[in-house]
Amino acid sequence: MLGNEQQKQIDRVLEYIDEHLNESLPLEKLAKVSTYSVYHFQRTFKAMTGETPSGYIKRLRLENSAHYLIYEQQIPITQIAMMCGFSSLSYFTYSFNEYFKTSPKKWRERAYLERFPREYQDSKKSKVFSNNKKDGKQVNTYNDFRWLDLTKVKTIDFPVCATVNRQNIGPYTQGIPETWEDIYHWSKSRELLKQNSFIFGVPRNNPYITPPDKSRYDCRIAINEEDFAGAGEELIYEFKGGKHVVYEFDEPVMYAERSKLIECYSELYSYWLPKSGYRYLGNPIELVELEPIEGSLSIECKIKKICLAIEPK
Repeated sequence: MLGNEQQKQIDRVLEYIDEHLNESLPLEKLAKVSTYSVYHFQRTFKAMTGETPSGYIKRLRLENSAHYLIYEQQIPITQIAMMCGFSSLSYFTYSFNEYFKTSPKKWRERAYLERFPREYQDSKKSKVFSNNKKDGKQVNTYNDFRWLDLTKVKTIDFPVCATVNRQNIGPYTQGIPETWEDIYHWSKSRELLKQNSFIFGVPRNNPYITPPDKSRYDCRIAINEEDFAGAGEELIYEFKGGKHVVYEFDEPVMYAERSKLIECYSELYSYWLPKSGYRYLGNPIELVELEPIEGSLSIECKIKKICLAIEPK
């Protein structure tokens, strides 16, 4: 069984990979981040993630490119390949075909619909929808907002802050409440949890692109670094803050009912963003409420708002 120290070192590497995914990431550099030898780092990384470092990086790059191909229709495929860390279009195309069993071009045009429950307006198949409409056929497309109440869509600037983090690996409908429970009690016992603490989750992957067993979800609580003394060797993660588009639910959503969020995310990405003048910057965040259940050590955790980091196009 891997120890806590090894977990922290590999977590440090995973964070480094996320922040430098479009750069060269040789094994020697990652081993240095982990403080281990190359040999020990490779063994520990594979034991913890189930993937080799190079395999993990390649998968993330391919999944990021798949996301861009859907939601950034104006960016040429060659540019997306370079943005996602691939050295050539031919290698990107070969790797994409091998992983998704279709070409980047076909994925962008329609092939991704085999994984997604909805069809999106912001895609090259809009001509098909237009022709169907003329023929009088009923097509389930995004031609208006079905799930988002525009009066609840706001843009907010979040401050930079330090956070503590626990990560869950697995389906987003399972396991995450237990991870929140762990970090909640850890933070409360050290008096780091305040009444107005900024508490948020970070879904690291698109659940329709990344296999459920490899999906990562961060549970984060913002802390005052001055209060952090004596917290041991716990890693501190920086949240970069910045402008976000925010949607608040009428009733907070349980993780087991996460399917209720999917349509809202889909409309923010596929309809609101293309018309808003903004582009998304990276992983969404989810503002969370944690409520202790009276008479037990369990907590109830619900998602109050979903937020996308954005910047002007």
